[in-house]
Amino acid sequence: MKFVISLVLLVCITPVFAQQFKVGVISDFEKSSNLASILNQIIQEIDQTTGTSREVSLGATIFGVSDIKSAQQSYHQFDDQVDLVIAVGSMSTKGLSLISNLPTPVVALGIIDPDLQEIPYISGTSGKPNFTYIWQTRDLDRELEAFHKIHDFKSVVVFVDEKAASTVSAQKAKNLIDSLSRQLNAAVTIIPVGTNMDQVINQVPIEADATYFTVLLHQTESQIRWLIDQLHEQKIATFSGNARLVDYGVLGSMADENDLEQVIRKLAIMIDGIVSGSDLSSMPVMLDTNESLHINMATARKIQISIPFEVLLTATLIGNNDGAVKTYSFEEIAEKSLEENLNIQISYQDVALSKVRVKSARSSVLPSLESGLTASQINEERANAAFNTPEQSLTAGLTFTQLIYSEKAIAAIKISKYLEKAQEYNTEAEVLRVLFDTYTAYLNVLSAKTNVLIQQENLSNTRKNKELAAIRVNLGASNNTDLYRWETELAIASQSVIEAQTTLLTAKLQLNTLLANTLDSAFEVEDISLEDELFKAFSQGPIAEVVKTPESLRMVSDFLVAESQRQNPNKKALLENMNAANRQLAQNQRLLYTPTIALQAQTSQVLARGGAGSTLDAQAMALGVTELQYNTWFAGISLSFPIFDGFGRQAAIQQSKIRLNQLDHSQTLLDQNLELGVRANVLDLLRASTNIRYSKSASESALENFDLVQENYKQGQVTITQLIDAQQRALEARLAAAFSIYQYIQAHLQLEFNVGSFIMLMPEDQLQHFNNRFQQYLNNQN
Repeated sequence: MKFVISLVLLVCITPVFAQQFKVGVISDFEKSSNLASILNQIIQEIDQTTGTSREVSLGATIFGVSDIKSAQQSYHQFDDQVDLVIAVGSMSTKGLSLISNLPTPVVALGIIDPDLQEIPYISGTSGKPNFTYIWQTRDLDRELEAFHKIHDFKSVVVFVDEKAASTVSAQKAKNLIDSLSRQLNAAVTIIPVGTNMDQVINQVPIEADATYFTVLLHQTESQIRWLIDQLHEQKIATFSGNARLVDYGVLGSMADENDLEQVIRKLAIMIDGIVSGSDLSSMPVMLDTNESLHINMATARKIQISIPFEVLLTATLIGNNDGAVKTYSFEEIAEKSLEENLNIQISYQDVALSKVRVKSARSSVLPSLESGLTASQINEERANAAFNTPEQSLTAGLTFTQLIYSEKAIAAIKISKYLEKAQEYNTEAEVLRVLFDTYTAYLNVLSAKTNVLIQQENLSNTRKNKELAAIRVNLGASNNTDLYRWETELAIASQSVIEAQTTLLTAKLQLNTLLANTLDSAFEVEDISLEDELFKAFSQGPIAEVVKTPESLRMVSDFLVAESQRQNPNKKALLENMNAANRQLAQNQRLLYTPTIALQAQTSQVLARGGAGSTLDAQAMALGVTELQYNTWFAGISLSFPIFDGFGRQAAIQQSKIRLNQLDHSQTLLDQNLELGVRANVLDLLRASTNIRYSKSASESALENFDLVQENYKQGQVTITQLIDAQQRALEARLAAAFSIYQYIQAHLQLEFNVGSFIMLMPEDQLQHFNNRFQQYLNNQN
């Protein structure tokens, strides 16, 4: 018995060594650091997938396969050296697929199209013993159709890898090209791409206006970038079936950024099945990637292509912030608003007009001096030298007038000064209103921009959920009902993205209009986050720090109400208008009894005489006239006193009193509205500040719940309704959390607007005075 126990213990403590599993690689491509990194990822993923019972390692490798025969010879060199062969590239795949008997299992990567390459394909599998492959289903028809929506090309060149092209059936390729030409109503040309880029660019037809890149792996990054740059220099649009080429500068791509990771993951799962004894010939070979349209906006600007709205509103845009698009900060937008807004400019002109009116009123009490020149002709019978009336005369005159006292003139000066001051306050109020509208428009742009990003993310989640539903249908765990529902959700999510994009465009138009359209048609604004200095300036101000209790809330509200009624420019303008109305009433009352007194002096000089009566005659001398008068003058004071004007002055007095009553009611109403606005804004600010914390927490919880429900849906543990509900809740919570920051700043700005000044624009001395008044108020309350 002891022997048995000891034997059992010995067996238990004896280490179990993992079985070695060697993977060989035959590759069309030359050995490189990039390829070595990919192979290392593959081995690691296979090792993790197959578990601890096997130790996976990279065995023999052969790179740079140049033709089908060398690929087949390389395979036979691996006899008894490896447990599985991975063929990388079209040449290696084609060569191994032609071997009738494959003793060592083969998994191939780099399939273009099984039909075009005449590689075994039966009902989604290879159908060939010990042979399978991964086919990233690329639909050239669909991708060129997507390209055609971006750019209405007439002649498109399709670049294919030179080695891959040699594995394709020429007749089938021709049939495909002819079909595509008819479908797109455009000329389609195929150009094989080797390593000589000059040769490639020289083969591009002169009429070509578009090019499509298939997967090119034999060429270096610098070679591909050079080719793309040359095409763009000729204003030829580019499209790719490979997402990495978007980073190289192609205009667009219909691909998944994570397609390589998906291939490696599927490869590891297939090999795990092979190790477990699965039949390679019956393994599904297709890998449907989650494709989406990517547009490089920097390239679009470079080659001067205008992207259609349908594409702009649904595609993923990159290169929008490459420096070509100006980005404005909160402060820069405010500064441009002060400089460019037309309402502000008009209001400044109103101030200038009011100053001119003051000058005009003052002119009535200043001296007046007029000169004149009179040439006259009378009939000869009236001419008489004795009466100093010659037949022709030329006389110069000079008149001086000085108003000594006039109630109307004095009142006009005073009233115009009051109105000038009122206009200055009205302009200050207009500047305040425009700035508030500008800040609001800025925040609306940020909200719309954030909404676009979140709606796009929701669209991506919907696509992923549709893929999960497709997997469940393929496994028989669900029926097509889920797929139809996700099609509906996908359409709704797409429409939401379009609506979000159009809302963003509208918000930008509104902001630009406030700035007199001085911004470029394409511009961006800086976002505001919890960590930004701008947000801290609002959230860490003296008011925000004090409001902690209902009592402190009341005190702060009382202080701000008093501040608004003291310094709001609308209130100041109203007070100046009341001063003007009071002076108008005083004028109308004084006009009942006050005279108008003026001084006037005049002189005239005869410069020339002619005709009858221009010289002394006997008749004139007989009357005692010894010389003709050439100069005359007079001076006097006039006094006019009002007696009766048909009760016009009494009516003016009544009008002034009614006007004063109106202004008095307007003041009371304004005070009430300011108080209501300030108190309501303080409560909004309190609500917005707490909403930031709670909405963030709700968003995080909703997102975690969505991830959990999504995983459970994948495993068939929850229904589609539960997943849609979780996704919708996550969307709403995410939007609420993102908008909460903008809502807080908006509430703060609304409060400052009602008080009458924006703290961020206050000079340092005024801000210090405000803080001192606030602190003094709090001290008095305590």
